[in-house]
Formats: sequence, structure tokens, C-alpha cells
Amino acid sequence: MRKTFLFFLILPLALFAAEGNETDAALDKIGEKVKDLKTFTANFRQLDKDPLFMDESEHKGKLSFMRTVKDGVTNCFLRFDYLEPEKSVTIITPTGVFLYTDDMTEPQFSPSRDGNRADLAFAVFQSSDTMNRHYDVTVNKESGKKHSFKLIPKSDFAKSFFSEAEADFSDATGFPERLRQVKLNGQDITIYFSDHILNAPVASNYFDASSLKKTK
Repeated sequence: MRKTFLFFLILPLALFAAEGNETDAALDKIGEKVKDLKTFTANFRQLDKDPLFMDESEHKGKLSFMRTVKDGVTNCFLRFDYLEPEKSVTIITPTGVFLYTDDMTEPQFSPSRDGNRADLAFAVFQSSDTMNRHYDVTVNKESGKKHSFKLIPKSDFAKSFFSEAEADFSDATGFPERLRQVKLNGQDITIYFSDHILNAPVASNYFDASSLKKTK
């Protein structure tokens, strides 16, 4: 069964302004490349390692992202269409998560239990203050890549989900190439992105439950 990737919402990590030290300078350079982002799509490959059951699995699909700003309020929407080996759809919105599989007649909705969950998930799309409240971000020197970062949970809420994460970004596009999350139970999930398309038109209901319901 597919594992949930709780931390994929860090996507364009450098959307917030940065200044000062080495990490901030690197983030700021990437941020210049994606500052006008409204939508993007990408293919993904997700590798899961579960130490408890000595299990490894691989999943493939397509990711779609939309960022809106209205009256000074930023909202972000993310959709994962899992295509292999099983089909399913996960849509993350500011108010909660939709989950849909082929055996469902209606999508399942799990509301955010409080504002903190949305705040944690979309921290990087809001402000540097929000980001820094939840994570310590440093350059990942061990990776040998130009734009690779380590993210260590700092807030109690972030610490309740995972122990550490990593993110690699393309120097050419500023978009994520690899995200890795280690959950508290030791589950290790890495997701790789390819074939980015920026600011393509997206249907108005694509991040809504109406896009998931079976046609009669």
C-alpha cells in the first residue's frame, strides 16, 4: 500500500525572501527563478523504505500545484495522481485533504484539525517568519550538489511528524529535483521530480472534490 508523503509540501522552498548567510544566499538565488510561479506540473517517482516491515516499494505518477493570492492572502493547492502500481489521487488544500481510489464512489475528506497543520504544510509559501518558526534550514554539504538543503523540524508541531528532511533544487530552473523525509517511525520516503511545466492553465475544479467523483 502506498505510504503518505507528509512533507512534500515544501516544494519551491525558496519562494520566501532570504538574506545574509550561505543558506539564505542559496535560497534567494533559487527564489528569483520561481518568484512568479502560479502553477506547475511534474512527473514523480516515489521510493518508500519501511524498516519495521523490511519493505521497499516504488510509486509513479504526476504532481500538479497551484498558488493563488487574493486580497493579500496566499493559498496553495497540491494534487498527486498516483498511476503505478495502484491508481489513487490525493489533493491537499488549505482546509484539508481529499483521498480518492478506484474503489470509492465518493472522495474521502479529512479536514485540517487546526490552523497549525495548514501553517506547517504551506509555511514556505507564506513568509520566512512562518518557515523559520517550523524548520531549521541549512546547506546539505554532504550531498555534493549546489542547491541541496537539510530541514530539521523546530516547532513541536513539526517534530510530531518527522525527524529530518532533505531537498535538492535545480540550479537551472529553481524547482525541486528530490525531496526526502524520515518519519518518526523510521520510514524513509524519497520523491524525485522530472519534466516540470511552469504556469500552464489548470481547470478551475482540478483541486476540488468535483474532479474526483465518478461520472454516472
